Amino acid sequence: MRLRTARALAGAYLILFLIGTTWPGVLVASRIHPFVLGLPFSFFWYAAWIAFSLPVLYLLDRVERRYRDQRDGGQDR
Repeated sequence: MRLRTARALAGAYLILFLIGTTWPGVLVASRIHPFVLGLPFSFFWYAAWIAFSLPVLYLLDRVERRYRDQRDGGQDR
């Protein structure tokens, strides 16, 4: 994956994260039932957004690191 594409996808996810966890997006999840993993749905909604941001940021870091290593010739700093 190209660096520019990875950054664009991560940026798009973070914008969706912002919308999904603030007023317009949280209306979708503003209910107590059903319970998911023992949490009310609204709590699960926030936890899912946060949990999914971990792999998104990890993948972005891997792409950034690959391009940084190619630019530096594979030398450790």
